[in-house]
Amino acid sequence: MIQYSIEQLSEDNFEKLVADLCKYWFGEGIHSYAKGKDAGRDCYFDGTANSYPSESNPWSGKIIIQAKHTTDLNASCSDNAFFSNQSSILNKELEKIKNLIAEGEKIDGYLIVTNRKLTGGIHPAIKKHIGDSLSITQVDIVGIEDLQMHISCHPELVKRYGLLSHLIPDRFYEIDIRNVILLFAKDSTWKKSIVPDNNNDLSYIDKIQKNKLNGVDEAYFASIKDHSLKFFDSIDDFLKDPRNSELLYLYENTVSDLRGYILKNLEQHSFTQILESIIDAIAGEPTDSDIFRKRSLVRIFVHYMYWNCDIGGKS
Repeated sequence: MIQYSIEQLSEDNFEKLVADLCKYWFGEGIHSYAKGKDAGRDCYFDGTANSYPSESNPWSGKIIIQAKHTTDLNASCSDNAFFSNQSSILNKELEKIKNLIAEGEKIDGYLIVTNRKLTGGIHPAIKKHIGDSLSITQVDIVGIEDLQMHISCHPELVKRYGLLSHLIPDRFYEIDIRNVILLFAKDSTWKKSIVPDNNNDLSYIDKIQKNKLNGVDEAYFASIKDHSLKFFDSIDDFLKDPRNSELLYLYENTVSDLRGYILKNLEQHSFTQILESIIDAIAGEPTDSDIFRKRSLVRIFVHYMYWNCDIGGKS
């Protein structure tokens, strides 16, 4: 399925996109609020829905729709800042809705549409939290996975919001590097690695120049140093071990693919955005259980490729 970089839309355009999608789900009776204090609602519908959540069992009554946009490619509905904390984004929105109900407004349903990732585990927990908080049963949250699918069904929206210009690159062939990572993960010695002191190392200074060349900011580079760097020597040893010559071949195949992948897409995407899409592609979905459970190691390997100058501009 085509993946659109919804995070690159402005907040206003994301709200308009959600309203347009809701016209298909509910009907032309969708009403959008003017920009300003929305009291927890971006648009609403009053009546019987066309097809939400299904044609056989549509919602009815007054439905409040809230669009929650983020520019963070890796943002999740599981994030504490979005869901769990008392002062989370969701809880703040629910307080607004409870105030409307206390003021006498009748609300029969509440729908959140967001471009955050939504896992099967957190979805029912969020629905229950919303339902319990508002004392209603017609509640739901649509995450980026379903949002991408619905957008793909309406090419006129793709054109209207210029989503082809924000297209995330097609996946590369990630199976090779997945096999390397999973076999590396079986060697428990890599977890005992120690952070090297590179502050006076000329190669470290070269990385600063490489960051400027590739547009890698200090925060992203600090994340590499703080969380990934200490494991790079272990990866080096693993790949250089003669017993792993076949795995080194798979690694080099992936590096070759990624060089072309990056060059192909640098005009439309920043280097760090492409790195993150590479990490997402390798880590896969929760159904890819083996590699998905090693997704922190996936990030380390991709960071290693960059640090080792296997990918990214060098001069």
